[in-house]
Amino acid sequence: MDRTAWLTIALLVGCGQGGSDWVTPTPPAEAKGPTITITGVVRHLPIEGGFYAIRGRDSVTYDPTNLPAAFRKDGLQVEAVARRRDDMMSMRQVGPIVDLERIRAR
Repeated sequence: MDRTAWLTIALLVGCGQGGSDWVTPTPPAEAKGPTITITGVVRHLPIEGGFYAIRGRDSVTYDPTNLPAAFRKDGLQVEAVARRRDDMMSMRQVGPIVDLERIRAR
C-alpha cells in the first residue's frame, strides 16, 4: 500500500471514533436518584476554594461528585449520563448534585 492509502485509512479510523469514548468515573455512581443525560460545558467556579461544574444546555449548573481529573478543563464540552442526587446537600449550592455514571468529551 502506498503512503496516501495508509493516511486515508488512518484518517477514516480516527474520524470513526468521533469522541465516542465513554469514561466510567471512579468512584462509580450510586444507584440512587433518577437517571439524566447532561450535554454541556465544564466550568471552573471560584466558589469554596474552586471546583468544576457542568453547565448544561438546559441552563442548569450541575455539581458532579465524581468528575474525572481528565475532564476538569474549563470550557470542555461534554456529554454525561448521571444520577441526580436530591438526597444530598452541598455548601456550593450552584445546582443539583449528580453522580456521573459515564462521561465523554464532545
